Amino acid sequence: MSDERIFRSPAQLKAELAQRYEALLTDAAFTSGVLANSSEAIMVLDLDARIDFASAGALRALEVDDPAALVGTSWLALWHVDAQAQAVAAIADAKDSRRAVFEAARGARNGKSGWWEVTVSPIAGADEKPARLLAIARDVTERRLAQQSQQVMMQELHHRIKNTIASVMAITSQSLARAGSVEEGRRAVEQRLMALAEAHDLLRAGGDDASLREIVDRALAPYETGPTRMAVAGDDITLSSQGAIAFAMGIHELATNAAKHGALSVRSGRVEIAWQVAAGRLRFAWREHGGPPAQAPTRRGFGLRVIEASFRHQMHGTVALSFAPTGFACEADVPLARLARSRRETTLAGGA
Repeated sequence: MSDERIFRSPAQLKAELAQRYEALLTDAAFTSGVLANSSEAIMVLDLDARIDFASAGALRALEVDDPAALVGTSWLALWHVDAQAQAVAAIADAKDSRRAVFEAARGARNGKSGWWEVTVSPIAGADEKPARLLAIARDVTERRLAQQSQQVMMQELHHRIKNTIASVMAITSQSLARAGSVEEGRRAVEQRLMALAEAHDLLRAGGDDASLREIVDRALAPYETGPTRMAVAGDDITLSSQGAIAFAMGIHELATNAAKHGALSVRSGRVEIAWQVAAGRLRFAWREHGGPPAQAPTRRGFGLRVIEASFRHQMHGTVALSFAPTGFACEADVPLARLARSRRETTLAGGA
């Protein structure tokens, strides 16, 4: 082998690479292989935006088997109505020798749709003016869904923070205003804030949902003794964030009231907690037995107002409080739809 074939100057190498590059540009098999294996949807359009050519990626994206079904049809017709203006503007830019990029929803022949990032560029003819148009679409559906999900989560977080701040302000001001002493007020604030924190811990562990049974168990845990004086019955139900916080605060107030004035303030007292679902509604009952005779208060304290607000105002349900001599009772009836569906699910369903 001669030295000329082993050693080549930089200029020779550059010329050889240029020849190889030009050869690839004119190699029909190479071009066909690139188009067949590209994941992008590549189309060549005439100046009236009719389809002249569709790559294998475009056929897969549209779930079309026969290229002839697309050739000659309008490229603009592939886009949803709300994306038509962007598509028309992109065609106009490309015909004016400008590259255009837009992002929009596009439907497939089978009714499915997705989000696509589209680049429309001119293909120059012999006179250097646009003779055809090149449209390349990339599927960005997953990215769009992730962005939408993140936006919904941020909205939910913002809403939850605002509600939490409002709750903390109300708990603090109302607890202190009705306390007999600074120490009593401090304890009341701490206990209520801990109940609120417990509810948020459950939501953090379960995403946007929490278990009603776990909420009840956690609220009653500080008052459990051996043998237990509390009977709990009811199938477990998954609550939304709003429902979880409302129930956690309501049950905390019921347990606190029972420990201070009701059945849990004496050894002989006991509490029955039960709930059931029927006809799209959740019926919840708290009944106390064996404690001091219940007496209706002369004025509604903050604790009773929290109980009523939790079930009536936040859950759009009804609540009945009974101060019978046999023991205090609370019965609530709330729509299951207010409990079982989170804000995030509602927003996504509405945006679909």
